Amino acid sequence: MAKRRFEKPLLISILALSTVLLTVSDALWRVDRWIYDLQLPLLASPASPEIIIIEVDQKSLADFGRWPWPRDIHARLLEFLARSKPRAIALDFIFSEADKSHPEADAHLAQALTLARPVVLPVVVEYNGQTLVETLPLPDYAKHVALGHANVDLDKDGISRSILLQAGLGDRLWPAMPLAIYAQQHPEFLQALPGLRTETPRDSLHGDFRVWLPFFDPSSDFARLSYSEVLSGKVPARVFDGKYVLVGLTASGLERELPAPLAVGGRPMTGVEFIAAGLDGLLKQTLWQPLPGIWQFWASLAIAGCSVWLSTRFSPRWLPPAILALSVTILCGSWLLLRLSHYWFAPSVALFVLWFSYPLRSWRHFEKLIQSLFAERKRAFVTLNAIADGVITTTPDGVIDYMNAAAIDIVGHRPPSSSSLNIDRIFTLEIRDKPFAIADLIRQSIAENAPLKYSHCRLTVSGQHQITANLGIAPLLASKGVASGAVISINDIGERMLMAKMLLQKTEEQAVMRELINRAEQMSLAKSQFLSQMSHELRTPLNAVIGFAQLLQMDDPEHPLDPYHLDSVQEILKAGQHLLGLINELLDLAKIESGKIAMNIQSVALADLIGDCTALISPLARSKGLNLAVQNPLAPDVLLQVDPKRAKQILLNFLSNAVKYNSPQGRIDLHAQLSGGDRVRISITDTGQGVAEQEQKLLFQSFQRLGAESSEIEGTGIGLAITKQLAELMDGGVGVSSTPGVGSTFWVEFPLANEPAVLTHPVIDPAL
Repeated sequence: MAKRRFEKPLLISILALSTVLLTVSDALWRVDRWIYDLQLPLLASPASPEIIIIEVDQKSLADFGRWPWPRDIHARLLEFLARSKPRAIALDFIFSEADKSHPEADAHLAQALTLARPVVLPVVVEYNGQTLVETLPLPDYAKHVALGHANVDLDKDGISRSILLQAGLGDRLWPAMPLAIYAQQHPEFLQALPGLRTETPRDSLHGDFRVWLPFFDPSSDFARLSYSEVLSGKVPARVFDGKYVLVGLTASGLERELPAPLAVGGRPMTGVEFIAAGLDGLLKQTLWQPLPGIWQFWASLAIAGCSVWLSTRFSPRWLPPAILALSVTILCGSWLLLRLSHYWFAPSVALFVLWFSYPLRSWRHFEKLIQSLFAERKRAFVTLNAIADGVITTTPDGVIDYMNAAAIDIVGHRPPSSSSLNIDRIFTLEIRDKPFAIADLIRQSIAENAPLKYSHCRLTVSGQHQITANLGIAPLLASKGVASGAVISINDIGERMLMAKMLLQKTEEQAVMRELINRAEQMSLAKSQFLSQMSHELRTPLNAVIGFAQLLQMDDPEHPLDPYHLDSVQEILKAGQHLLGLINELLDLAKIESGKIAMNIQSVALADLIGDCTALISPLARSKGLNLAVQNPLAPDVLLQVDPKRAKQILLNFLSNAVKYNSPQGRIDLHAQLSGGDRVRISITDTGQGVAEQEQKLLFQSFQRLGAESSEIEGTGIGLAITKQLAELMDGGVGVSSTPGVGSTFWVEFPLANEPAVLTHPVIDPAL
């Protein structure tokens, strides 16, 4: 009890000390940066369209020559930009020395800086030998522009993730370049800067207000224009209206590269790109800063307390999942805190303390494990007593040492524990009507070191009653593989034999059911024959109706019909043709179901089959404004082993459905390809409404229209059922894949023929 009293305070003390040491030493900084980098893509947004980068790229160097260029080139650029109204212009070039060879160029640039306000130029704090110095623009330039520092600090792993919003030598601090650009339109932002305060001086370089950049989604990028294209007039000045224009070096070899955790193409950033990323964060107001150290520590300490609570609430089995769930919660909380309040909580210390608490707490359960081992023997006896088969353990000579509850029920009484009762005194065994001594079988099993199994044995128990059972005898091995006895299992199969009789009775009942099924199939065949005969009988008068309607439609000069009656005749023909098509479909269905349809299998050219079908369907597709395209990349001599009439019927059914169920001004694509090496798959894709996945399995069943019966589209719902069965009769197959709102693809596979084809026309061009 005393140990348990001090257990929890000791654990809390260890975890608290670990939290303090890890927080102060920042030993897990690399893990924190890795987690931060993983979260960046989840928080990044597209690059701001308000930023335009004018690049000194390879093309510009080819047009204007080697760098550095004469300054009147930059003056011309500023004069061009002054025609528009950009929000601010930033030149990422250091004009710290006068051009003594071209003083007029310096004057030209100074005049252009005055004209193109507001302009921002960089200040760089760098080493001159062993001394840190500030490199400023020329005084004539500096008095016309805003200045911002262009220094970038790298993290311990060499990655650029943050900037100092203020930095400089001594007491004079310069705003960062992105901040100086942003302040041209938002000067009030300088009065309340975000970021981590009081950076430690480094060789008299002071910095303050450190913020971490969110960067931008690498799938997007800022608008980029080549310096030479802008200066040549190919880009109109109005493009820069209301934009932040950044001008800098991007050509390889001219500017140092800054590795960033998130960049387009995963490549390092140039200086002007890093400035653009910082300005992008200011525009979106998403600059981040670390959670203050005291809050970071208390949050980690609170999580350590949660880990102690978890270890006392959950068993060893469920403790790891609970810790894992809390770890996921910490990571999600860190992400939400960064997204909602722009504060970064470094979770590595909390996660380490959380997982470190698990082994510290696990020793408490070791004592319970020892106790469970001692209870294993008792548990084994409980398990044996729960088994339905009788289990008896004996010595090598057949003396009984243990009987489970089922064995006691078979024997009828429990043998005295102090007596040395041999098993042969209880059971008399007969195997195939031959008597055996169970003790002899035990010695045989031990000698052979193998189990013995006997089925349908007859056991006489205490000379009173008999049972039929399956008997198993196996050696009971002790340490080092030495047999210490045997285990005997007795499976009473009397009930099983009774069940066998019941199963036989069930079998007879199933035979009766099969007879009923056969009668139902005969009735279905009779139905199919009835449909076939009725279809034949209906077609004769219907053909007469259609024929006489066609005669009425003919132009008779002596007895012309007026337009009203001609419209009526046209409706009779339309309805008659539709009814004739339905009767033909019913006739095909009846023939297929009755097995009387004849298939004329022969070699058919794939190109001819596709050409005939598309020629028939193209006028209908054009009349509905649909675009029909055919893609047949297969060789012209590809042959199919099909019935040409039925194969054409299948394709025309798919194509006509693609026309009927397509969207206005839609598209139909017919594509042929090899499938499995010995088949050709022909796919017809439309741009209709599509079919839900749960309804696709019903498409090829008879009389299934899936709600189309309430629309204006005619049909019976048996066309696809006939198509499926025709394809299978030709050793083929059909299928469908569909996406609601996108369209459907119906396909049919036909077997390839082995003989060459004689084509009647060339392969169809895809553009019909």
